Amino acid sequence: MAPRTAAGFLKTLSRLKAGAHVALGVSGGGDSLGLLALAAKAQNLKKAPQFSVLTVDHGLRPEARAEAKRVAAACKKLGLKQVTLRAKEKLSASDVQQQARLLRYRLMAQWCARHKAEALVLAHHQDDQAETVLMRLARGSGVNGLSGMAEKQILSTPAGDLVLLRPFLTWRGSDLKRLAEKSGLLAEQDPSNHDRQFERVRWRQALPKLAEAGLSVEALSALAETMREVRTTLDAQLLTWLETHATWHEYGVLCLPRAPYTRLGDASRTRLMAAFVRYFGAHAHPLKRAQMHAFAARPLDSASGGATLGGAQMRWRQKTVFIGRELAACPAPMPIGSQASLWDHRWLLKSREKGLFVAPLGQAGLQGLRDGAEKNSGQRTLDKALPACYAAALPAFFKGERWMACPTIAPKTGFSATQLAAEGLFLRILRGGQHW
Repeated sequence: MAPRTAAGFLKTLSRLKAGAHVALGVSGGGDSLGLLALAAKAQNLKKAPQFSVLTVDHGLRPEARAEAKRVAAACKKLGLKQVTLRAKEKLSASDVQQQARLLRYRLMAQWCARHKAEALVLAHHQDDQAETVLMRLARGSGVNGLSGMAEKQILSTPAGDLVLLRPFLTWRGSDLKRLAEKSGLLAEQDPSNHDRQFERVRWRQALPKLAEAGLSVEALSALAETMREVRTTLDAQLLTWLETHATWHEYGVLCLPRAPYTRLGDASRTRLMAAFVRYFGAHAHPLKRAQMHAFAARPLDSASGGATLGGAQMRWRQKTVFIGRELAACPAPMPIGSQASLWDHRWLLKSREKGLFVAPLGQAGLQGLRDGAEKNSGQRTLDKALPACYAAALPAFFKGERWMACPTIAPKTGFSATQLAAEGLFLRILRGGQHW
């Protein structure tokens, strides 16, 4: 049920386990101002969390700074804390909206981690859900894509995991805008919302005609809800299969017995591999079904081999199918220090030694490990049960060109690499970070 009142809003946040400190993503558009108006009323109620309003200035439009100032002024009037986050880097000309989205979430994730905000509330609504479903339908998405946006999602960012909450998915956008207007909050007009070069805008403009034919916002939203129910059932079946057959190697690799894998139905096998490709590649959206179907079927064609897709690498041998991180897709070298830093969205790293950076171990590092193991017979060495390509993609510490340590393979005092493989990892990977 939609949170039509301030009390209902708090009840929804409580059901979603939002926490004691909640950030609100407010851009200055009518939807997010509706969220702002509701939070202003809710903050004075019993058991209300601490609200912090975050506004991102991407630096894409000259008007953005003035718009952020107007949001700040509205928050001051309403008694809400507000922070404007400004991007330092410039975005390239291609796929601007997706780049801006990733930048926005990274900046907000950094702020939430630094200030211990446990979740970020967004004003996504039923119209947004309908547009998302249409976009994915046009791309040929399956059950996962047609499930649309979830009420609660764990989004992986370079700054760490960010919990997203969408309490308004049963609201129409006009309802949120009306709430803002009643509170005297006037929306800013972003010209990109009417620019037909963007796919979402084209679908938004097509919705009225589609509704005349019966494909209304409500119908598309209902389709997403049905697909989420189907997805939950399929996830449960695959989870049972994984818990029965799969193992997770400490190098961050999924190991599957070849015979049970080949006996899986085509749809289940594709669904399984799609989830892990999305995880290893840190993809925000599902990959194309045809690509995933062909990729998942590769081990059926030969006794051994390998394939890559979307930042994931699959290898298969006579008895085992492996899937892990592709070396070539690993992130660029990153400075590292005594404070734990997230690398490649899966590893928490730190070192007591100064002046180091982290990068994939690579082929040179692998050879260094082998040479060291030969000289020191007691030294821990590579697990030969796995293809060496997965060890090459592990995080290692470097000083200049000199390889220093790879804690996952050869622990060394002063260096730490912890894999973010919490309990329930398989279910989280299957759901792509989304929870219902």
